[in-house]
Amino acid sequence: MKLYLVKHEGEPVWVAALANETMYGYVPNTGMFHDNNALRNDFYMERYFSYEPIGSAEARRLINDVITPFDEDDYADALAEWRADRKPLNPAEVLSMAAGFNP
Repeated sequence: MKLYLVKHEGEPVWVAALANETMYGYVPNTGMFHDNNALRNDFYMERYFSYEPIGSAEARRLINDVITPFDEDDYADALAEWRADRKPLNPAEVLSMAAGFNP
């Protein structure tokens, strides 16, 4: 599993985890990583965002101190989907799995 800091116009937006061509984005509102096909498509094809490889310690710092929650009104539909996700990934497990990756 590889970790990335995802930025839009230089501003941090996501901590993302890539595993077997599936991209997961950390959602501060739920405290979990969720499968994010739009982010995957951007990573492989569109590149509206920039992707900086990071390690587990940096991902933990970003999750705790930098990545801000999504606005509950502006992202109500997406947040409802993420909250209904039956297979979210626990950040501790994601960071542990990625610990062997050294960007």
